[in-house]
Amino acid sequence: MFFLIFVGVLVLVAVALVLVFKGMGGKGKDGADVANKNEAKILKDAARKLEKDPDNIPALTQLSEIFYANGVYDKALQYYKSLVRIAPIHQEVDEGKVSLRAGICLCKAQEWADAMKYLLQSSLKDSSNFDVNYHLGLVYSNLKDYAKAIPCLKKALIVNPASTQANMLVARCFYEQHHLKEALPYLKVVMAAEPSNKEAMFDYADVMAEEGHGEKSVKIFSHLRPDPVYGAKSCIRSGVFHYNQGDKKAAIEDFTIGLKLPNTQQADTLELKYRLAVCYFDTNRYKDGLALLSEIRQVNPQYKDVPALVSRYTELSQNSNLQVYLAGNVSDFISLCRRIATSWEKGLNATFQDAHAESAYTDITVEVPSRGGDGSEVKEAWVFRFFRTTGATGEIYVREFHEMIQDQRVGRGICITAGTFTEGARKYAEGRPVDLIERDKLNMILKRIN
Repeated sequence: MFFLIFVGVLVLVAVALVLVFKGMGGKGKDGADVANKNEAKILKDAARKLEKDPDNIPALTQLSEIFYANGVYDKALQYYKSLVRIAPIHQEVDEGKVSLRAGICLCKAQEWADAMKYLLQSSLKDSSNFDVNYHLGLVYSNLKDYAKAIPCLKKALIVNPASTQANMLVARCFYEQHHLKEALPYLKVVMAAEPSNKEAMFDYADVMAEEGHGEKSVKIFSHLRPDPVYGAKSCIRSGVFHYNQGDKKAAIEDFTIGLKLPNTQQADTLELKYRLAVCYFDTNRYKDGLALLSEIRQVNPQYKDVPALVSRYTELSQNSNLQVYLAGNVSDFISLCRRIATSWEKGLNATFQDAHAESAYTDITVEVPSRGGDGSEVKEAWVFRFFRTTGATGEIYVREFHEMIQDQRVGRGICITAGTFTEGARKYAEGRPVDLIERDKLNMILKRIN
């Protein structure tokens, strides 16, 4: 066993020497050369001491401090663990410090659960220590336990209110919980100290957008669009703002820039393609939008409502009348509805009488010739009600339509939707002079009159 320990120590020291000399550089100034030689001598002497006594406190302390100072945290951790183990029976070991250092080394390795054990042990010795509380906050935040992370970070900020690291981390904890107002003052501290901090800028812009200051936020997002880390997400945020403002051209530019960025995360790429496709559909660029949806389906066939969009816009791209029905301007839509109403049945000889547009529907009234009981020609009014929605139209709309045609003594009422009618609407129409025409039959009609 002793032989194995002896060999292990020698190997570690050899590796350490290489790392130290490599990290410091072999051709530095005289001062650097002296430091290299001094550290090398200390390492050799400490290794010899540990060969004789594995718990030699001065040797463990020297090795841990040198490795820690040079950023070789995995090696430093081994010696700090030994110091933590023997601290209870050796008063000369600063248990709070070595526990803290062990915890920090484990944080560097992102071993959060183990790091917490050592940091909590250190906090028992000094609960107000900045590094203890900051790193505990770091651990809890990475474990997504923000309720515990925030108090720790606030305790750290009592000691050092200007710490950009602590301010940024507490802001991030609030941000992840969508407590955006609470994050704002901490982000301001970071941005005042580090105006070029991209993470703080992105979060600050996001908070501004959520708080209704879209113009301010989009300026920051536009500035961040080329950034390799925050560029894609900034393009998404900026594009969404422009889209919601009705500026489809600017939104398309945002999403296009985002897709040109290198090394974008897959989730962001899919989001950019999806939103750009929606913009293309809204601007009648069906072929371009469908091409993007095809790329999305190759990665994730069930992404959001992509299958439904593909079905809908494939049909739209092949039917110009359906394009007008769903997305055309009001004038073109009413003109199309007139054509449907006046050509409803072969030989009907219906003539257009009136058009009336509401926000939820459009009514077209036609006059249809027929024969009276005595054989004379009479004319009766038919009313067509057109719904542009692709969702489900409920009973209340059908009921209101039926009451209207009864009041006006209309001969026949026909409700047409680009979507469907609910079961309640269908049952209400049974036995009443109201015909319900849903999506599939509408598509057939639109193709017939094309």
